[in-house]
Amino acid sequence: MFLWFGVTSIVGTALIFRSPFLDYRLVAIGALLPVLETTLGFKWLLHTLIFSVGVLILVMLLGKGKRRLQRKFLPVPIGLLAHLVLDTTWTEKEIFWWPFTGSENFGNEVSRLEFSFSTGLILEFLAIIIAVWGWKKFEMKNSVNLSAFKRHGHLYSLRVN
Repeated sequence: MFLWFGVTSIVGTALIFRSPFLDYRLVAIGALLPVLETTLGFKWLLHTLIFSVGVLILVMLLGKGKRRLQRKFLPVPIGLLAHLVLDTTWTEKEIFWWPFTGSENFGNEVSRLEFSFSTGLILEFLAIIIAVWGWKKFEMKNSVNLSAFKRHGHLYSLRVN
């Protein structure tokens, strides 16, 4: 479900934060990182809230006094958190709240709530529709906007005029 996590994390984050200078490519990378675990057949550390919050704290601490560094890497934990929402991991307390809920079920095979193949296809199709809508919404037909996204991950159409 590459498109579901990548596209919806970009569009959702852009609509919520409305920041033209956030690197939305890094949001997508953050949202796609936990997919690596899922493709291996389990949900583990990358699907926990503590991991996403830990990455957020790490970005803020390593970038203390370096605002540009914080702003550059802040999209990664935003994407990780977006994945938890889009994957419905928040409904699986043993994984989402680990280590506070114990570790007996931690790292087991993908849970009962994992999307079925047909659900995955529907979500990928929905992501294509969202991508087309986002392409229009963020005026990606404009070469300046497209170039800014390719080079810096920026969505200039979010600028307040």
